[in-house]
Amino acid sequence: MMKELLMKLIVLLMLMSVFAYAGTYDYSYSPLGKAEESNSTADAFMYGDFEKIIRFKALLFEGGTLSADSKEYLGTIAKTVGEFKNSGQSVAVSIIGHTQASTDDPNEKAIKSHTYAEKVISWFSRELSQNTSEGISEGYAKDVQKLLVEQGVDKNLTRLEYRGGQDEAFSDATSEGRDLSNRVMVTLYLFAPEEIDSDGDSVLDKSDACPKTPKGVAVNTKGCPFDMDGDGVYDYLDQCPGTLKGVKVNNMGCPLDSDDDGVYDFKDKCPNTPQSFKVDSIGCPLSKKLILTFASRSYDIQKESYAEVLAFAKFLKDNPQYNAEIVGHTDSVGKKAFNMTLSEGRANAVKEALVREGIALSRLKSRGRGELDPIADNRSSEGRQMNRRIEVKLYY
Repeated sequence: MMKELLMKLIVLLMLMSVFAYAGTYDYSYSPLGKAEESNSTADAFMYGDFEKIIRFKALLFEGGTLSADSKEYLGTIAKTVGEFKNSGQSVAVSIIGHTQASTDDPNEKAIKSHTYAEKVISWFSRELSQNTSEGISEGYAKDVQKLLVEQGVDKNLTRLEYRGGQDEAFSDATSEGRDLSNRVMVTLYLFAPEEIDSDGDSVLDKSDACPKTPKGVAVNTKGCPFDMDGDGVYDYLDQCPGTLKGVKVNNMGCPLDSDDDGVYDFKDKCPNTPQSFKVDSIGCPLSKKLILTFASRSYDIQKESYAEVLAFAKFLKDNPQYNAEIVGHTDSVGKKAFNMTLSEGRANAVKEALVREGIALSRLKSRGRGELDPIADNRSSEGRQMNRRIEVKLYY
């Protein structure tokens, strides 16, 4: 009796050693029997380019019903399939039904020996026809497919095959072997990424760090456009190529000019210069035109324009490195001598106003230019108005 049990155990262990691989597609597998797909389609799937193959434990049927342990294990299978599918991986699931080996030999059914040999005969006796065997394996596979779909697996990802008892990996030499043959093997296949180059830059999507590069743009080996000056703006968008390393740029690749004086910040020695000032090549103010109004033939600054004087006084206070020369100008109406005197008087009036606002007299000069430096045509009222002006020239 012990020898009999030991023999059964050895046979069972031998069967289990090949259990994980029996009934799964691999590169030596040939689809047999009935299947939902033609053999040519199954062959094409079998020889697919797989990145990974995950073989799950066999799902066992007991008395035509999926065992309780196998039902519980289905949850693990469904979860694994879902995780890979949700990550964007292209997958397929093979579900292959198996039964015990069949026979069409009617003589096996006729053996009625009551001797000890009857036990041996019962081990080898099989009563299933091939068609019945394949039909049962089909039912097993479809049952498993239905349960997986109920747990969230897309039915379109599954491929069914019904092999009956055609696989020889499970010996029919014992009743235990035949019982173990009533099973379904589920295998998950992860397809290798397709060789796609969506943006046509000659770098495949799987290696492309910049997958949406516009057509015709030159790229590096990672599929990203070139940025030769390293300012973070690709060359095809860069309106200021050749920017020095480390210089901050805007979205067009040009260095910043925070005070909008025409001199980039990295060159600007006088940041935050008011926009009304003309600046030199290093961004420092050179001159400013004060928009002031005076009473006719008068040196007195009108109240409505005095804010200009206050703003300029503030600039001098904030920038003590500057001194100012205030220059008065007139239009050409009247005698030249009078216009010269008038321009000098108005320049002096501005200088005195600045002193009253706290600017040291030592930082200020004034002079008149009369009608000598027109900036507009004196033949029109608009031109004459533009010529009646105060200009400020700055110096260190």
